[in-house]
Amino acid sequence: MSEAVYTFDVTLIKPTVFKFTIGEEIVTVMLYLIPQAVIISEKEEEGKKLPSVVSMGTLTVVSNKPKMGELCSADKFSRHTPFIPKIEIVSNGVTEVKVNYMKIKISAKVTNVNVYPDLRDSLGNPCVNVSWIQLISVE
Repeated sequence: MSEAVYTFDVTLIKPTVFKFTIGEEIVTVMLYLIPQAVIISEKEEEGKKLPSVVSMGTLTVVSNKPKMGELCSADKFSRHTPFIPKIEIVSNGVTEVKVNYMKIKISAKVTNVNVYPDLRDSLGNPCVNVSWIQLISVE
């Protein structure tokens, strides 16, 4: 089996959007998958090309009631108790990349959300930590 890293074009980035509430506060989270590399493995005996996309998730968090608080930082997570909200998926996102003759779509499936309501970003939104897995399809 041989592997190669290919150059690619990003043709679409649409975020996965979900919402949840903390008391009276409604929080919307947008998860964007940003591709960093496309690797294609070729199985010589079968003549198959198997693509793989290395991506990074980027979050945008928006609250309807932003407020100032202790600044969000990953090293503070262990000293604060997370709130695990019930999320409502508003839209499933997709990122499309084009490599030579293939169109590859990646999407995120959210597996866990931790919210630290007493920690806030610089705009007053709550600190949110999202776990997700990447799904891939090829056309």
